[in-house]
Formats: sequence, C-alpha cells, structure tokens
Amino acid sequence: MRRNVAFDCILILLLGLLCFGATPSRGEETATPGKLFPFVLSYEPTDSITNISEWLDRPAGKHGFIRAENGHFVTDAGRIRLWATNLCFEACFPTKEEAERLARRLASLGINCVRMHHMDNRHIWGKSPNKLTIDPEMLDKLDYLIYQLKLHGIYTNLNLHVSREFGPAEGFPAVEGLPNYDKGIDNFEPRMIEYQKKYARDLLTHVNPYTGTAYINEPAIAMVEINNENAAFDEYRKGAFDHLPEPYASQLRKLWNAWLKKKYGSDDALRKAWNAQRQPLGEEILKNRDFSGQWEKVWNLQRDNLSEVVAEVIPNGFQGKPALRLRVIRNGQETWIPQLSQGGFSVQKGQVYTLRFWLKADKPGRIDVNCMMNHDPWQRLGLSADVQTSAEWKEYRLSFVADRDDPNARITFSQLRPGTYELADVSLRPGGVIGLEEGQSLADQTVPIVPARGPQMTAAARADFADFLWELERDYWWGMYRFLKEELKLKPLVAGTQLSYSPVHIQAGLDYIDSHAYWQHPVFPGRPWDPENWYVRSLALVNQPGGTLSGLASRRVEGLPFTVSEYNHPAPNEYAAEGFPMIAAFGAFQDWDGIFSFTYSHSRDYEPRKITGFFDIKSEVTKLVHMPACVAMFYRGDVQPATQAVVVGMTREKEQSILRETLNPWALTADRLGIPANLSLLHRVAMALKEPSDSVPPPTLSAEQKVFLSDTQQICWDVSQPGAGVFLVNSPKTKLVTGFPAGRTFNLNGIQIQIGETELGWATVSLTVIKGDGFDRPGRILLAATGKAQNTGWDFRKEGDRVTVGRRWGDEPILCEGVPARIVLPVSSSRVKVYALDEAGRRRDAVTVSGGDQAVVEIGPQFRTLWYEIEIQ
Repeated sequence: MRRNVAFDCILILLLGLLCFGATPSRGEETATPGKLFPFVLSYEPTDSITNISEWLDRPAGKHGFIRAENGHFVTDAGRIRLWATNLCFEACFPTKEEAERLARRLASLGINCVRMHHMDNRHIWGKSPNKLTIDPEMLDKLDYLIYQLKLHGIYTNLNLHVSREFGPAEGFPAVEGLPNYDKGIDNFEPRMIEYQKKYARDLLTHVNPYTGTAYINEPAIAMVEINNENAAFDEYRKGAFDHLPEPYASQLRKLWNAWLKKKYGSDDALRKAWNAQRQPLGEEILKNRDFSGQWEKVWNLQRDNLSEVVAEVIPNGFQGKPALRLRVIRNGQETWIPQLSQGGFSVQKGQVYTLRFWLKADKPGRIDVNCMMNHDPWQRLGLSADVQTSAEWKEYRLSFVADRDDPNARITFSQLRPGTYELADVSLRPGGVIGLEEGQSLADQTVPIVPARGPQMTAAARADFADFLWELERDYWWGMYRFLKEELKLKPLVAGTQLSYSPVHIQAGLDYIDSHAYWQHPVFPGRPWDPENWYVRSLALVNQPGGTLSGLASRRVEGLPFTVSEYNHPAPNEYAAEGFPMIAAFGAFQDWDGIFSFTYSHSRDYEPRKITGFFDIKSEVTKLVHMPACVAMFYRGDVQPATQAVVVGMTREKEQSILRETLNPWALTADRLGIPANLSLLHRVAMALKEPSDSVPPPTLSAEQKVFLSDTQQICWDVSQPGAGVFLVNSPKTKLVTGFPAGRTFNLNGIQIQIGETELGWATVSLTVIKGDGFDRPGRILLAATGKAQNTGWDFRKEGDRVTVGRRWGDEPILCEGVPARIVLPVSSSRVKVYALDEAGRRRDAVTVSGGDQAVVEIGPQFRTLWYEIEIQ
C-alpha cells in the first residue's frame, strides 16, 4: 500500500470540528414553507444563464479521438472528462426533428456524452425477421441522432450487448431457464459469441451517411462497451449456472472437464487433488424429523407482521408418515420470510454433513436451503443451496463441508414464494460423499461443475473452478477486444463490462475501467420489475458517509481511466436531488474520468411535464437545475483532485487467491484489502495491479469520526449531528450545501448560506459562477435551491423509510417546493442584482438585495422558482 503524504495530523484536527465555519443560526427565521407550485423546465434552450452549451467543444471529436494516457482520458487538446447520460431502448431512435431538439437540450445541460443503452433489445432490429440483421430504417435514426450529438459537442458511447436475447428465430430453441439476456452464457456459447461479432461488424463498420465516417473511424465515438453487467463469474455467483437447461449445461460441463483433463490427466489424480471423501453417515442430529406432536417447540416458523402463512401437519402426508404443509399467502418485509428452521446443534470445521429431505410444491420453483449460524451475524456455515421444487415428491441429498466451528447452528428453508409446500423426513447426519461420486469421470466428461448454491465441493475443487472461470472470462473478453481492435480496426476506446461483475485483471486488459452504482435502487418483493409491488427506501445518502460513493472509489484501478456509466438516486426517493451534485464533487476529487446519469430517457416521450419513473431524469427538475453546478465541479474542474493517494496492491496472485476462497468478483475491491471505505472522503484511493514499492500499513479511521474534510479542503461531509448530515463543497467558483441544515449557517470562504425551514428539513443549494472569475468579481452566478418535488396527484405511500406510488405515478405538472434561504456575498449590495428565473431560465422577477458592504439575498417560496441569477457588476 502506498501513502504519498502523511495525513495523520489532519485526522486528529478534524475530530469534533464543524466544517468551513458552520455555526448555529441567529436572528429571525427565514420564510416558512409555502405550498408546492408547478415548475417544469423548458425543453427548448434559451440564451440564458442556464444554457451552458458553450462550455462544450464543437463538434465532438474536433481534437481527435479520446484515448487513454497516464490513467486518464485525453484528446489532442489535453485532458477531458465526460459528464454524461444514457438513452435506453427506443429513446436511441428518435425522428430527425426529435434528434435535433434532443441534442440541443442535452448540450444546454452541459452533457458531453450519451451512452446508447438497450438499443439491441428489439428496436434496432425493427422489421427484421430475427435479431441478427439490423433494420436499415432504425439504423438511419441512430445515425442521425449520433450526427446531431456530434454537431453539438456530444460524444457517443456505443453498447454492443445489453439485452438482446436469442430464441428460436435465431436458432436457439432451448431458452427456458436461461439467465436474462443470456448473461454469462454468451461468454462461452460459440454461436452467441459469433453473433456478437457479427452485430459489432455490422454496426461499427457501417458508414454513417450524415458524417461520412464509419464508426470504427469516428472520433465522436468516445468508447465501445462489449457487454453490459454480464460476466460468467457474476452469473455463477448468483447460481445461474447451477440449473442450466441443455445444451448449455453440457457445453459448460465439457469445457470444465477439458480444463480438468488438461490440468490433472486422470480421475485418480483429480480425486487425490480434490481430497475427495466418502464418509459413513453418523448419528442423526435433528429432532422431530417428521413434525409429530408439538412440532413448533422444535421447529421455528419465522413470520412478521406482513407475511401470511398457514401451517398444518398432514398425518399421512408422505409414505404413511406426517408431512408439514406450508401454504404461503404473502411474503414478509424480507423475501426470505416466512422461514422454517431448526437450530441448537453444533458443527465442526472440515466435517462432512449430509442434509436429506423430501419435498414437493404445487408448482415448479426454487427455495433456499442453508446451514448457518443460529445467532448474529447469521453467516453461512458451508451450505447455501438453491433447490428446484417439483409437483411430485422428490428426495434431496445435500452433502457439504462445514467451513468453521460453531456451537449453535441451524438448518433453514426460506425464499418460500406464495404457494403450497410439503416437507417430510428431514435428516441431518455427519458423513457423506464430497468430491467425485460414482460414475463421474473425466473420460466421459461427467464431472459436474462446482455449484454456487448447492452441495458444497472441497476447497480444492472450488479453487479449481475459480481458476477455470477466470480463464473462460479472459478468453472471452480479450478475444472480443482483439476482434474489435485488430480485425475491425476500431479506433475508439473499448471496455468489457463493469468491474465487480468480472475480475480486475481481466477488465484491466482492456482500455478503461467502468462501474455502476445506485443509491436505494427499487426493490421488488415479488416478481422482478412488478410495476405495482415495489418500493424505494427514502433515505438521504448525506446521513451515511461514503455510501455508494466510497464503494465506487474502491473499484478504481491505478493507471487506467475510470468511469461510472450508471448512477442515480431513483424516484420517488424524497432526497434524490442530492445525488448528482454529490457524485460530481466526489468524482472530481477522486479524479475520475466519466460520470453518466442513468438515464435521460427510456422512451421517445422526450418532453413530459411529470416524473415518468424511477430513473428518467429528463423532467426531474430538482436534479436538472443543479446540472450546471455538476458540470462545473466535474467537467470544468472547479473541484480539485485529491493531493494525496492511498493505493493498495491487487496482484494477479492476490486476486486469484481471493477468488479461490470466495468465487465472488465483488470481493475484489480496495476496501476488502485494508483501505478503510471512508478514507476515500479524505484522499484518492485505488488498486494497483502490482504491489506498490513503498507499501506501508493502511491508515486507520476512528469509528467515532463524524466529520470528513478532503485533503484539498474543498469538500466536507459532516454527520456530527445525528440524522442531520450535510455535504459541503467550497471551491472558488462553485459552492454547494446539501443535507439537513438544522439551523446552521455555512460560511464557505465568505459566502454565507443559511437555509430556512423546509417540509423535509432538507434541501440542496448550489451557487455556480457561470461567467466571471469568482464570487467577488464581476460576472453572473446561477443559484439553485431545491427541496420536495412530486407529480400532481401521485399515490405516494410511506411506511417507515419505504415509499412507493405503485402504478399511480400521477399527472402533470410537477409540483415543487420553494426553498427559503439567506445568501450573503462578500461584495457591496450596490453591485448586486438578483432575478428569479422562469422555467426557461429567463429573468422573470427582481429579488431585493439588502445589506451594505456584504450583499444579502433572501429567496423563498414566494418567487415560485427553483433557480435565480445573481449578477455582480
């Protein structure tokens, strides 16, 4: 680990301090909250302070291709960062008029790159009979959009595979049971890989008639992404490979057996290396195996106030013996409730155990069966199985090796979806078969894959499977990269997939590193993406230092550009406006290279006057009014990069050691290697592909630390007041306060910000010098202040911190809260004029400026706006 400059003294000085001179407020309260008012930003840019399109270089690519040098994106003009967004599905295929308006709007927001996402789902195929031939009409729409974006200074990120699924029309009849979008399978299935190459060739070598250039030679194409959130390692981790249909199960097994054959040569050598064991079964461990009598004194059926389950014992339910019938009507607050368990027994590390039971259900499905701690922290003890249910009685035998000693373990049956289940003759005994079973041989390629969620193999077998998956992925990603770069001669940069889905050293073999994160992503307790049954946790990131941002920082790889191509705080989180300003400041401090909001639009409804879903930001006014501040902090560089770096080594040997133990690429992060997660709030952090030569022990952070001041002194994250966190940015040309002001006044180098009472006790306020050299010099400043926002008449329901609107997102227009605030500027009031701006960013009403040597500006709900222009003469 490398620490460039000592910083221990900073940590000591920070303890107990408030940042940037924050003090309790004095004097009269500012205005009380008013009623919500309609406010929807105009979709036609005007020549106003809010239009920052002139910050972009036009056309995109005028300075040559974006390339990777010294760990960053550069062009012939020097360093470049991407403040970007996504378009999804049919949004990638507008009409010509829509493309022109869309490009103007995006440029006015300062967006300089668009990621074309999910365009391979169905829309690009148009009228084609299958998903193998691009529809020329749809391609023409994409071409014109990319042309318009280029003219307006906006680069394009082309995603090759996101959500195309192969089926009978493409020659893949057996698709039932495959992962969504063929994820993981298309890393090794030969025909799928060839069709990926065909699509890449058809798309990238095609000449855009509006630019006259093929995409392989187009400098306005910033990068190409091979496969979104799609890696064999990650799909395996989730159990997707445990129950593959044919022929895919056989394809994977044959690849695995060929790998083992090459390494070991024979069954005997394999059996010896894997420490294969066959132990006689010992004494029974469980009590009341047949649920007779007062079974609930031994077995625990865990419920909560939301779950509904009816339990009864059927006297002759199974082969003349009792069986427990569970009729699950509704799951609980967590999907694993209701849960049936029996605990109170011990397990010994290294001992083989066999769990056997009979089970049937009213319909095919899956449930989870585990051996785990019967106490906090409730960790697994060697068995974590995903078993398939059947409408007929079926016997299950799960042998596993306990991975630690534990005096109080339990067996659990969970993830019982609504339906009826019958369970009988449950047994747990020491002993069983681990490793190769009778009839399994390399000669006939019948050695099964090591299941992710099932009977656990030996540690040696798991280590081998980790190495096998690593090589399988390496061959896929590096093979696709060579195809693009060497065969197609693609000049733009190329990434594989997002880090943590795939190992570090594999993705580092391409041009840059990418990652994704969401703060409080929607949760679907029932079926995935059910538009009625979902919730979002309405929590403020500002109260949880680091959060998603520290997690992203821990995936940075030293020496390679780093982007976050998806990020959002999804609606209807009440605090969502904090998200983009926080990641813009944090990303600039960490010296990242690109941040993409997810998403601008999922459809061709580009100009709604209401919030249309979880992710689309096109109309989310409380996010958009702070966009100039975000662009200034990240793209313009108002927030300085960290002065100090803490780097930890992630060598190939260390990576494979972690994977052999965990089979989980999500464990390959800097915070798992000793760097405290919140250290990224103080310094830049990264992983190096080799051990730093000046490695030192990682610094420590006190668990009691509540104030985090960046080493540049420009960012402060303060949670010293419980439940009232604030995130502050104090740069020469951008100021930001987001969080719970709790009566404090924030002094940011002479700019005082005091936020009054709001409906949530929370607000986001940004001040950005749009033209000029500072807050005390002649120029124009954009002030944005946001609080609560909602659609008209949406069905907003809140239970604890969980919020939902179900299907009822409401009507237009968006209704917003006017935030009361008092701003003091270090210039004479005679030099200052302030205007409330309308929805198009034009001056509407004059705002009174008071004070003498220091100008005092008071804004509030009476102005019925979210942004203001401050002119200093």
